Amino acid sequence: MRILEYGLYNVKDEYFDDFRSDYLPDNKQENRPYYYAVKDTDGIIWLIPISSQVVAYRAKIEKDIAKRGECLYYHIGKLKGREHVFQIGNMFPVTEKYIKKPFSLQGSPYTVQDETLKKALHKRFKKFLRLIQQGKLTPNVDILAIKKELLNH
Repeated sequence: MRILEYGLYNVKDEYFDDFRSDYLPDNKQENRPYYYAVKDTDGIIWLIPISSQVVAYRAKIEKDIAKRGECLYYHIGKLKGREHVFQIGNMFPVTEKYIKKPFSLQGSPYTVQDETLKKALHKRFKKFLRLIQQGKLTPNVDILAIKKELLNH
């Protein structure tokens, strides 16, 4: 399967078995949620969890903006005309091996077309990852260790 950047994907339960953590999202028996895909230059696919719980996250976003002037962890954007929360702070790396299937509309894999949304997500993704690589942020899941293990296989 060819993974499309900015597409939405399900993850196999095998991933969560191989990389056990209380902090990785609940995979709900491979049915939900869908994850937003961002490709890295080294073949790793970073998946950003998506939630429809916009009201709950809006307060977190406002609190972060008041405290830091911006919010890197979450971003609200529209998918198929409805607002969703992109949980950048919970992103994790995978390889194609762990992708179960794409989200499809009328038989075609769905990709985000909104350029403003893609740019906002990519900007936050890059900054969040850079801060982790510099040791300025420590995520709940050691995503850099997972990435390293994925690259070694």
